[in-house]
Amino acid sequence: MNDVACIAEAEASPLSLKVAFASMEGDMVDQHFGSAEAFFVYAVTADSAELIAQKSFGYEKKDGNEDKLKPKMAFLVGADVVYCGSIGGSATRQLVSLGINPIKVSGGPDVDELLEALQAQLQGEAEPWLARIMRGKNANNSESRFEDMAEEAWEEENWD
Repeated sequence: MNDVACIAEAEASPLSLKVAFASMEGDMVDQHFGSAEAFFVYAVTADSAELIAQKSFGYEKKDGNEDKLKPKMAFLVGADVVYCGSIGGSATRQLVSLGINPIKVSGGPDVDELLEALQAQLQGEAEPWLARIMRGKNANNSESRFEDMAEEAWEEENWD
């Protein structure tokens, strides 16, 4: 696992789901997004889940200060999903604008259990939000649609 400035730099298969967990020690989702002391990031496929990055941020008060979100947002660029114990509206909007799907979970679920649940969905029928993310990954990983169209045998028609 390399030290990376953002998740987009972390080595992972282009088809893997990059999932971050707001967690103090990496074993359970036990942090509010804005005051999260650390994020642990996994590359997840139907068959594997590998820790590819982690970053500590130190203690932050839950005080509504938006500036503390900036380093977290910068690190999370490239993630597909972020699990957290709670999250405010501003942080949610910022994540969504970056193409990251925030998921609020309660009760401090185990990271391993969440990873297993994601893998089960990837092996079977995924929930709509996850299916949308995977469709985007598959589309982005295929050749350019314009290159595909250029290879097709098509002719222009005269529409007069």
